[in-house]
Parts: sequence; structure tokens; C-alpha cells
Amino acid sequence: MKKTFLAGALSIACFTGGFGLQANAQETVDVSSIIHPKHAVAATKQAQSMTYQDLYKTLVISKLAYEDKEMTLVTTKNNMTLKISLQGLLKTTEMSAQEQKEFKEVFGDSIQMRFTPSGNAFKAEVYAEGKWQALADEDLNDFIGSIQEEDFDLKPGGYFTDTIGHWAEGHIQLLFQLDIINGTSATTFNPNGQVTRGQLATMIFRASGLDVKEDYEGPATYKDLAKYPGAKEVAILEEYGLIDIFDGANFEPYKPVTREEMAFVTASYLEAMEFDVSKVSKNNPFADKNQMRKETVESIGLLKQLGVIDGANGQFNPKGNLSRAQFAKILSLTIMLISDDE
Repeated sequence: MKKTFLAGALSIACFTGGFGLQANAQETVDVSSIIHPKHAVAATKQAQSMTYQDLYKTLVISKLAYEDKEMTLVTTKNNMTLKISLQGLLKTTEMSAQEQKEFKEVFGDSIQMRFTPSGNAFKAEVYAEGKWQALADEDLNDFIGSIQEEDFDLKPGGYFTDTIGHWAEGHIQLLFQLDIINGTSATTFNPNGQVTRGQLATMIFRASGLDVKEDYEGPATYKDLAKYPGAKEVAILEEYGLIDIFDGANFEPYKPVTREEMAFVTASYLEAMEFDVSKVSKNNPFADKNQMRKETVESIGLLKQLGVIDGANGQFNPKGNLSRAQFAKILSLTIMLISDDE
């Protein structure tokens, strides 16, 4: 199976060069002085030309590179507040005890930035020396340059008003930027809507880098796809063995997919993308394992051991359905595993 993911789109990393502090705290806070020169960008109109919506997309995707205790991002329709802990910074840079002391004198235990929409643009502030202060354009350029991949241009659209502040907003935005998912309209995503079999097939197909013109060799064996728009995509996935769990005479593309069906297809996709699963346990720890189809037990175990899926109270609920937001997170984590394995 072909791999067509852009390395830049998947190597999401914020502040990987770390921070270096000036020798002495300054009366006027110069944020550019704490950003490692390796990541500083030339003073351009980058900050001035970036829209609030594009900044939102950049921040929620960048958040995926951090653990929750290292970086928090609170997004609302009125503003965004970003907090990067000293602990998070220490993971990416060497900072002496004296530098840590100076850091705390200026910023406290974390760097906090606040972004407020102003028309189509935004106002940027940093919390330093006990108060919110305006962030200069040059400093904002440096900050944006440090978290934004040079070869990853944001797509227009994708500012979904019903996912702002949602726990899966970063995963949803990543898949939108990778052309794997779409919204239900220009401004909505419907994160709580159920995933159908057809939608699952479409997203897996797009994530796989397959091409209808190049890979289609004939219709699927399913009898109900004559008028289905994604019939060729389903046929190709069937040819690759990715959807063998749907073993009836009909594919039923508009039927909600079950959690165990999703797990089987996702695990099949992971292996088809040449991810090495030989060293990963397929032990299935869920208490409701006896309710799973035998073909899905190891797939569910594999994804659980990889940290891609989870259950509730020791149960996986294999016959239950899953939301668009839930699958966005599962597929996003799976893609990042593949990227890290390359």
C-alpha cells in the first residue's frame, strides 16, 4: 500500500529547539529573547497577515505534540489562552537552575499567551511580571514560526464552530488539514454524529493514500453499491482486505459502524501501512471480550496496547457505535503512530 503522507504534516512539534533566557530579567519583556534562535524567523508580516481562524488551527494541531500537563489550550468563541509549563519546556531544552529561577521571576511556572479576535485578525498578549502585556509583532512572528511547520500550508475553511473547545478539536483539525475528513457544512462538523460504514471506508481510503484512478480494478462483491458514490473506494479496500469484517452480501454503507468493526478496519489499515506490530502485544484486557466477534478480539487488543482506543469501566462495548469525534481521535493517533514509525 502506498504511503503519501507529507512528513511535515505529521511531524507536529512545538518549541523543539527549546528556550534560552537572557541573563537578567528586563523591565520590558522581550519574548523573542526566550525563543531559541534556531526557531526564530525573520521579521515579516506573518503575524499581521495570519487570521484568527488560522491561528486557532495552528494552535489546536500543535497541542497534539504535548502532554496535558505540559501544555493546555483553552479555546472559546471569544478567545484562546495558551499555557506552556516550565516542565514542558524543560523536556525540550537544557535550562540551568539560575535560568529556571529567572524564568519564574518573569513568567511564573508557565508561559501564558492570550489571543482575542479583532475583526478577521487578533490581539496577542503575554502574561509577564504579574500582568497581561501586548505581544509585539516581531515576538509573535517568532512564536508562530516556532510552532508552524514550514512546508505545511493550512487549508482554507475548517473553522468548525461546533468543535471549538471540544476535547477532540485538534484531532478533527489535523484530519481536516490532511484531506481525510470534511465537515457537515462550511462551519459545522457534527462531532456527536455517528460514523457510518461508508464514512469509515472513505476516511480509511483517504488516509491510506490510495487513488481511485490507479487502484480500482473492478466492482466489489457487495450487492448494494450500484448507486453508492463511494463504491469504487469500497471495492479497493475490499481488494486489500481492509474491510473483511463486513462479510455479508451487502455492505450497507449508511448503517452506523460498530466499535469492533471500526477496530478491525483500523488495525488492518495500520498493518497495511507496514507498521511493525510484531513487537506489540495483542492482549485484550476488556471484561466484555466474550461479546466480541472472534475476528476482532486481537485487533481491539492491539489498538488498546498501542494507546489508540480505550473503554469505560473495563468494558469496550464492541456492539456500540462511535461518534465522529471519537473516530477522529482514533484515526489521528493511528496516523501519528505510522508517522513516528517511519
